[in-house]
Amino acid sequence: MITPLSITISSTNAALAIAGLLVVLGGCAEATYQGRHVETSGFLGDYTQLQPGKDNEALLIYVNSKAGIRRYDQIIMDPIKIYPGTGGTTLRRMAPADAKKLVDYFDATIRNQLGGKYQFVTHPGPGVMRFRIALTEADPAIVPLDVISSVLPPAVALNALKTMAVGRGTGIGEASVEFEALDTATGERLGAFVDKRVGRKYTGRFDKFNRWRAVQDAFDYWAQQLGNRLDRLREGKGIE
Repeated sequence: MITPLSITISSTNAALAIAGLLVVLGGCAEATYQGRHVETSGFLGDYTQLQPGKDNEALLIYVNSKAGIRRYDQIIMDPIKIYPGTGGTTLRRMAPADAKKLVDYFDATIRNQLGGKYQFVTHPGPGVMRFRIALTEADPAIVPLDVISSVLPPAVALNALKTMAVGRGTGIGEASVEFEALDTATGERLGAFVDKRVGRKYTGRFDKFNRWRAVQDAFDYWAQQLGNRLDRLREGKGIE
């Protein structure tokens, strides 16, 4: 049986070369997919309003059908917190520089996604909603294992079995988030969600050697989905 420890340097180099081709040929629509389940961390406090999501929604979601999202055009975004849940062991031992890099990336992604339609402000008032966001899990890819299990037949087969069994491929990263939007004047919850995203084995990009690629791709996905959801709510859609 071939294991990572028994592979020679020359074999690893060959695997890296093959991986360079596969990242281009193995493209897919989304760089991440939704995890099978997510553990709540306690960051949101009250989870009783959240229900299992449907279709492309988060794993747990709440939308206040009486909020009147059209009247909100400004956002206060609290600093994104690192708030490890029961499974967030990587976050607990993460280097401060890595944590800052991830938080800054997530913050910038949301502002870029929403900045054309909302004004980011620092003071509460009418028409201002507050975003509270916590990164509750962020596991980086283990690049050598990811590469080897992408190109060497025995490891590819084991990766397929692992993915079917646990919903996550060998060496692949993942991330979990908790989010809520509040009315800054009343404190009323406008919406909330809890979700997990797992990186795909092949993204069709030259990103195989970025250990944080799945986490950053998850941030991109959540920011885009947040923008889409707000657009639908402002159009009077997306409330069942």
